[in-house]
Amino acid sequence: MATVPALRVIDDGTVIGHLPLAEGETLTVAYVHSIDGLPIEEDLTVRDGRLVAESTRSVQYGAGMGQIPGEGEARADGEWWVVDAMDRDVGAEMVLRPGSAAVDHRLRTSDAEVRLSPCLTAHRVVVAPVRVSTLQSLLGRAPRPEC
Repeated sequence: MATVPALRVIDDGTVIGHLPLAEGETLTVAYVHSIDGLPIEEDLTVRDGRLVAESTRSVQYGAGMGQIPGEGEARADGEWWVVDAMDRDVGAEMVLRPGSAAVDHRLRTSDAEVRLSPCLTAHRVVVAPVRVSTLQSLLGRAPRPEC
């Protein structure tokens, strides 16, 4: 059976759907910082079946943000503060606890965006690279959290 790469999105143990994402393509986790209210974007790729953090962008260098010494290269890019070339192994899965509607946690690929905060605030959301059957990919649904 032929398979294609995807990201499985799980809400508290229940699969809510898959996002197409091939090795080397970018998954962006976007949200609004809960303290300073400014946007943050973190880019990850899939490498050898694992999630790898590649870069992070924030409008302001605020609480919990910035470059970890020896990890990546920091630079200004217009209004954004960017840390590139992080190459941080996240693992076989990533666990998120989406914040409130004001935090607006989102998963974004080149083809789709999934808003987590409106329905999954404080839920345990797991994102994991998987391979799904071509048929499941064609008939499957993009994750659409239900309130």
